[in-house]
Amino acid sequence: MSRERFTILLSPIGVKDNELIAVVKNSLLLRFNASIIVERKVSMGYLIDFYDERREQVNAENLITNLRREMPSNPLMRILFLIDADGYVSGLNFVFGIASYGWGGIVFLQRLKPEFYGLPSQETLFRVRVVKESLHELGHSLGLTHCNERTCVMRFSNTIWEVDTKSPDYCNRCKLLIERSYPGLIRVTI
Repeated sequence: MSRERFTILLSPIGVKDNELIAVVKNSLLLRFNASIIVERKVSMGYLIDFYDERREQVNAENLITNLRREMPSNPLMRILFLIDADGYVSGLNFVFGIASYGWGGIVFLQRLKPEFYGLPSQETLFRVRVVKESLHELGHSLGLTHCNERTCVMRFSNTIWEVDTKSPDYCNRCKLLIERSYPGLIRVTI
């Protein structure tokens, strides 16, 4: 699969840290044979219709449903939103992200920040967490399910500690599954 054929659109919402965006973009380029385009598609004001004031969180299910409707993708494109907010889905207190198969995903940044837990800011740790969750949600959009491999980026994370214990890479099995569905998309050797 050539670079021009597969595209990942990286769209930050409310993210002012250009270095974070560059780190995520470069991490995606290291792992995928894809064009990575950074484009601010919507503003923070867009989120108001999906914000639950009582919870002080964004309803991730409603947001991704609406984004999918307004910004359709195609088989050779994925959209990844990085949103400086806290998200939730029905039945869970929060989510680090949400994805839709064949379309893309959303990563919510608030709970990935050490300061959310009362700790000092640690930019490197924060950026690694964002990369992991970006790869995780993109993996779901490419057809991967949660993985049982302890260090695989596709392992389910219910806590920030679980995010920290997994690696920022797909295990060989998950790489192979992506390769089967999207030949040539994975840059890292299997």
